Amino acid sequence: MSAASLGLPARHGGTVYLDVGRRLILAAVCLGLGVIPFARWIPGDQVRIVYVVVLLGLALFARAQASLRKYWELAFAFAIFGLVAVLQSFINGYVGTSLLHDPPNGGDPLASTVSGTVVIQLLDSVVAIALVAVLALVSRRGLGSIYVRKGVLGWWFVAALAFFVVFYVFLATLPLRPDSPAQRLLPENSTLTLGRFLVLTPALLVVSLSNGFEEEILFRGLFLQKYDLFFGARLANILQALVFAAAHVGITYTPNFLLFAILLIFPLGLFGGYVMRRTNSVVIPGIFHGALDMGIYLAFLSYAT
Repeated sequence: MSAASLGLPARHGGTVYLDVGRRLILAAVCLGLGVIPFARWIPGDQVRIVYVVVLLGLALFARAQASLRKYWELAFAFAIFGLVAVLQSFINGYVGTSLLHDPPNGGDPLASTVSGTVVIQLLDSVVAIALVAVLALVSRRGLGSIYVRKGVLGWWFVAALAFFVVFYVFLATLPLRPDSPAQRLLPENSTLTLGRFLVLTPALLVVSLSNGFEEEILFRGLFLQKYDLFFGARLANILQALVFAAAHVGITYTPNFLLFAILLIFPLGLFGGYVMRRTNSVVIPGIFHGALDMGIYLAFLSYAT
């Protein structure tokens, strides 16, 4: 939906005109709204449920007001974002523990078993992707608006597959190099062997790729084009990468999270946004993201039984 179709002033290919002050305020609001749903310092889901209700109400109100209609899809996107967080919390807390009787353990935040980890991760991904797809269809912009399409892959596809294979082989060598710094990915008492790694490979590929595509659609597919309307491509990409990095605060991938966020999470967000636009598809960033997630999920699965 272009600014012109809404009867709004536009510039630079459809970006809604906002002065610098309003643009910065809106960016700060978006950053704050992007942090709340996945903030691990907010106990329980009550705040997130209120967040969803308020944002959904604001979206419907904005859609009914000609002067505010340009904001309704953005507000609706944040409502979906919050709803994903609530439902994923339910899946992890109720489905995993009460239905599957497979609660998380000290090293695997999803479940205690390999099969439970796969089930919970797949449910998380299905919920997130389905809700974002609903938003795209309700807004009548189609799945292309969230980059769920083939796009123009070209040599990017070859590069992504090559990176995925190389990183997989690198991880496969960890059990053979017990003194490697990369062993910090694994628990101190890990008994991971090459044979165990190969046994874990099907589960590792499923959970890594499903999470990679889930997060690319949730953090970038859902928001990139909506941010573009107000901020333009560059600021939109920085904003989504900041939200992506902030959403990972509190996850104990590493004892030095700040360095991890600066060197990996934020750059991955920027790279994912760039490649998603360049290829006009979620496919390539999903593969790159899934490759890097293999290191994290290998650590999780090494704690599972």
